[in-house]
Amino acid sequence: MNIHLAIYDRKNAGIASAALHLKCDKVILLHRKEHDVEGIKSVLVNRGIKCTSQMVSFDPSQIRIILKHVLQDNKDHKILFNASSGYRMMVLVALEYFTSKNLQAFVVDKFTNQLHWLHPNEKLSQILQTKLKIHEYIKFTSSQVLNKGQIQQEPKQRRAVTNWLIENIENFGASLAAMNHIAMRADISLKYRLDKNYRRKPHLYDILNKFEDVGLLNIKNNIVYFKDEESRFYANGGWLENHVFSLLYDMQSENLAISDLAKGMEIVRAQGKVKNEIDVICMAHNRLHLIECKTRKFSKHADANTPGAAAIYRLDTLKETLGGNSGKAMLVSYQKLSRYTEQRAKDLGLFCCSHRQLKELKAHLADYINSTS
Repeated sequence: MNIHLAIYDRKNAGIASAALHLKCDKVILLHRKEHDVEGIKSVLVNRGIKCTSQMVSFDPSQIRIILKHVLQDNKDHKILFNASSGYRMMVLVALEYFTSKNLQAFVVDKFTNQLHWLHPNEKLSQILQTKLKIHEYIKFTSSQVLNKGQIQQEPKQRRAVTNWLIENIENFGASLAAMNHIAMRADISLKYRLDKNYRRKPHLYDILNKFEDVGLLNIKNNIVYFKDEESRFYANGGWLENHVFSLLYDMQSENLAISDLAKGMEIVRAQGKVKNEIDVICMAHNRLHLIECKTRKFSKHADANTPGAAAIYRLDTLKETLGGNSGKAMLVSYQKLSRYTEQRAKDLGLFCCSHRQLKELKAHLADYINSTS
């Protein structure tokens, strides 16, 4: 048997990706008492790999005793140490033990998806070819997918509308903000009466007529009637989510790095107590990529309590809790972002694409997906 020994860390996907790439038969997980390893166990078992686990403490002498027993119990099999994750002291003790026995050890770089051999170090590094799915990666962080969301591309007519909105971005900012407000204020009856202020908005009726042409709404006697709740959501900024998703959908067929993609996926954390809906989410290079899409105007104030800052902090939290050590996040905004918001995003390692940059959004998404930062 080909066996991997690894130290569990819910923030790192290198255990599963390496086990699948190197076609191992079994994974032995060492973990602390407080760790929930059932998620990664289920992923490995569903992929045809056996998985056992054993609790350990921080005591180096106890770790060495456990390692001794593990090697004795598997003396007739090939056993390798995956040093990709775990508490540093535990990893160093295990690495020292394996190298002293002249056994193989390796590490998976969490940013580049590359496997490097630590012992023997003359073996060549290699890019992991395994492509994890979103629901598998989510399980590593003790979370689960509640609703898969949309996985099919939107109709061509709607794509034409979103492209038209992007092409006219310099002129449509105020009118799109009004469109958002109309859709947001439309009550359970899905209708909203336009007052004189709305009727004076330049280009607002152009947008309303365009949405009417593709069957999203009707306009009669200055009253906007949305076809259904999905149409109202689309007018309230959902169109930008669809635009981002459609571009990534095209990229997925062109770029083998994207292994999974969804829009509006609902994820439950903490045993169902905390639910998050992700605008757009994808797996690429075995890293989770989260994208938040906004069409509303953000305040220009340098204040941590503004909607722009709130969006940045939400993204940073999701990146950490769902994406682990290698997670990435991006804010896509139809409106301009303040310098404060852009700088805060940069400080937190988040990507941004806003306003006129959206005309080159596909290139920005490619940079985001392929970046190793």
